[in-house]
Amino acid sequence: MGERISRVSEKVTEKRKIAWFDSVTSGDSFPRLPEHPLKFMKYLQFAVIVFVLYFLGYVLGPTMTPWFVKKNAPEGALVREVSYEGWSRKINLAEYRGDVLPKTLKMTGRTSIPSATGPTEIQLSPGEEVTLLNRDGDLLIVAQTDRGGKGSVKPGETNIYEIIARMEFDKAVEARGGTIAKLDPKLAPVEARPKPTPMPEPKPLPEPEPVVVTPTPVPTPELEPEPTPVTTASLSDDQIVELMKKSIAGGAVKEFTMAQVKGWKANGEETIDGTAYQTGLAAYEAETIFGVRPVQAKALIKDGKVVRWVYAKSGMEIQ
Repeated sequence: MGERISRVSEKVTEKRKIAWFDSVTSGDSFPRLPEHPLKFMKYLQFAVIVFVLYFLGYVLGPTMTPWFVKKNAPEGALVREVSYEGWSRKINLAEYRGDVLPKTLKMTGRTSIPSATGPTEIQLSPGEEVTLLNRDGDLLIVAQTDRGGKGSVKPGETNIYEIIARMEFDKAVEARGGTIAKLDPKLAPVEARPKPTPMPEPKPLPEPEPVVVTPTPVPTPELEPEPTPVTTASLSDDQIVELMKKSIAGGAVKEFTMAQVKGWKANGEETIDGTAYQTGLAAYEAETIFGVRPVQAKALIKDGKVVRWVYAKSGMEIQ
């Protein structure tokens, strides 16, 4: 009986040792290999494939990337600090749509573009006018229609920055009530002109003694009848408003559209550069460097049609 109990005790102790060993070896400190060799080979193949793909991407990535990704023009190639009328602003051509950019430019540098009639090139000189067709990256596509040339030039070789600066300045002045003093104080201030020194009042001259002159009778000439002046019938306020609406609907300006106009009204007659015009005002909202601002455009009407549109405050022509 004692031997039997001893054997049972030994078996129990042995089982406890085996269970303890299994519990230890199954932990993280003793990792096991896959039980079947085929599973281990699958894991190995997967690891090899991942390493090969990483190596190919590291080696061929810089070479193949330009095939699929178009490189944007560097910001510095399209940005320029421009000064106009005493204030300066950084202008980035990438922020302007094609329909906002000016259609006609002047060359400020000497360059050449391909000729459309042959394998020759056309030389462009400073001051020569070209037509802006599009923008490609950091270059401008222009055409010289008189001589049949078309090609790309750098923005710095034209006056495009100066034209855009003038447009932004006109918008800012118009939105701030037509005075430069009301512009954003962050802009460079305009130097005030010194007040002229008042001239001393001249001493009054002594009055001359009156001289009595007996007039000689002059024969009265026959007066010719004055010609009847040719007058142009003035338009009524309603006709002026209708004429302005037709002009904007017909695309007379690109600065604003019919949808942006908030109000129309006639503005009476006005003489500009010696020419008398009937005028009308169109109030619209425009996007400026200070945000959305109300702007007034003035229509100059002559002989029953709108001759041109100008800013109501500054008098600059609206493109």
